[in-house]
Amino acid sequence: MTPRTAPSAPTRKNKALTAADLPIRVPVIHGETTASYLARTASANAVELPRLLGALHKGRLPASAAQVQPATHEVALTAESLARLVALTGRQADQLHRALPGLAAERLHTASGAAVRAKPWPQTPGEPPLPACPLCLEEGAWLVGAGHRWRPCVCGRRWECGDDGGYLIDTTPLPELGRALADHRALNHRVGPAGDALVADAHQITLWWWVNRQVAYETWRTREDELSFSRHRRRAAPAVVYPEAVRLAALMDEWEIHRAGAANIEPRQWLTDIAEEFGVPGIADGREAQPLWTWLELHPPLTELPAKTPDEKPADRRWALLPELHHQPEDRGALQTRSCLRWVYGLPLTSTTELCPHCAGREPSCRWVPADDCPQGPLPASSLSTQ
Repeated sequence: MTPRTAPSAPTRKNKALTAADLPIRVPVIHGETTASYLARTASANAVELPRLLGALHKGRLPASAAQVQPATHEVALTAESLARLVALTGRQADQLHRALPGLAAERLHTASGAAVRAKPWPQTPGEPPLPACPLCLEEGAWLVGAGHRWRPCVCGRRWECGDDGGYLIDTTPLPELGRALADHRALNHRVGPAGDALVADAHQITLWWWVNRQVAYETWRTREDELSFSRHRRRAAPAVVYPEAVRLAALMDEWEIHRAGAANIEPRQWLTDIAEEFGVPGIADGREAQPLWTWLELHPPLTELPAKTPDEKPADRRWALLPELHHQPEDRGALQTRSCLRWVYGLPLTSTTELCPHCAGREPSCRWVPADDCPQGPLPASSLSTQ
């Protein structure tokens, strides 16, 4: 008789994944996508990502989940899948809830049992994730965009950009960008989130100037060359206009403070001051003034300043000078606040690209594209997460 052969031990790939297979706990990064955290955990432990996803899923892993790439996909987990992840990684559920936006309790997948779902990120500007700065966080990590297309890293040496599949800009060759970040922080420290809102507005205006080759265009081209973006200038534009945006924001702040205390002040003098600051007469009388007039239209003087309360903070009172199109940011930092100027860099700046289904483009928020904070929309602006 032929002796029976014992069944071979299951290969490592076919074995059920256990905590012993994941001895290395990667750092939890605030604002990271779920797919990125899972990919880093798998990579650090020499485990294929589909195997880790399969351990979090009951039954056969969906084909969509087997092709996950952190740069292009996000992963949704159910409460039971999250419990499995906690058991495998040794991380506390509350820690993951707080750090990873996709694992917040209200964003967990509602399917019953352990389930993993994966879907591509929408390609609407501001939706794709941002590559994390490798100097401050971890190379290969991806952060939730949350409405942000780009932003400077806190270290001042990288810009994180979500357009075109995600890319980083090494700004080390341009120390003026680091100085601009320091000035931006100083403005935020002095006036609170209103300072960041004004920088966001000014950044939109300087991008308008960049598209139309106005104001500091030659300076910006030189910076693009120094950043080695001469073949992809459009990608570098958000970073190269930043110093001028911060300078313009400071002038915006001075204007609003001055106007709040002076009746019947004319904006033309302010435009003249900006023209002198940048050495471009056209800012006062030419096409360069167009985005500034739009900003003045959206930032009208208050008919009556709100009464000051005993416990009111100066930052809160400064915020009260801004129009309702600005929403308080959830996070502090540079370019965390959404601008009231809603044109989209990369789309036509002087016409409506898509009509809002609620207001047909009549509201200032939807003059260029539909906005999720349209006053005629189903949700009031106060209920929206700020971007």
